[in-house]
Amino acid sequence: MIPSQNKVAPLVMEGVSFSYPASGSPAVGLVDLEVAPGEFVGLIGPNGAGKSTLLRLAAGLLAPDSGTIRTAGFDPAKAPRRKVARTVALVPASLAVGFPLNVLDFVALGRTSRLEGLFETASDRKAVQRALAIAEADQFVDRNYQELSAGEQRRVLVARALAQEPSLLLLDEPTANLDVSHAVSLVHRVADLARSQGVAVVAAIHDLNVALLACDRIVLLRGGCIRAAGPAEDVMQWSSLRDTFGCELYIGRNEVNGRLFVVPMGREISQGVTDTSSPPRAQSS
Repeated sequence: MIPSQNKVAPLVMEGVSFSYPASGSPAVGLVDLEVAPGEFVGLIGPNGAGKSTLLRLAAGLLAPDSGTIRTAGFDPAKAPRRKVARTVALVPASLAVGFPLNVLDFVALGRTSRLEGLFETASDRKAVQRALAIAEADQFVDRNYQELSAGEQRRVLVARALAQEPSLLLLDEPTANLDVSHAVSLVHRVADLARSQGVAVVAAIHDLNVALLACDRIVLLRGGCIRAAGPAEDVMQWSSLRDTFGCELYIGRNEVNGRLFVVPMGREISQGVTDTSSPPRAQSS
């Protein structure tokens, strides 16, 4: 756990557990997590590991069965939603909109909690334009949200969250449906925002290379529990990833920028690995 840089951390979870009704096991079990201002934390793990549930708990959409959650010092599940929306923004994995709405108006909905009257102000419009630019969605302003591709909708959803000007930004699969160029650009822009504005970011990420690219710290989840947490390169170890995901992986180092990268190995290669006690030759340990 990294101690917060301010008196009140954007997110603190202590002993948090949660189970869905009729579930045979906890979706989240005894999780301790603190996120500092300006920190980008990535949640990785297989399907059903508890990543999305953890984000929903942090947003106050779910209340923990046990333990405590504080966002900027208050309980997000008990606080008024307007107060929560001024502090926490959640980008869900998907969002269907049942009525026509152009992108500009859709992103402007992110300002709802900050409106002091019936009408938006110049500062509201500026925040919307800034959010659209960061998410590279400003070229869609006159288009209908429903008519956008899945990747374009993803960028608009991020823009709407950024328009809230949160101190805690929660992202569920932020690069889903994005091409490689926009995926890399988006995570870099969000990371730059976090560090320059002190926004705490927690993102559930399936692409391990994106996590390595953007995150200051990685939390590895399995079965609702934290299996490892720390700097990205410390957590992205062959044994931990292989045990968690249940498949063979190649972990190497990029000769251009020196960063680690992860490649899943094909079945025919995986079956050729007879010694499972150490990584295949040339991989990092």
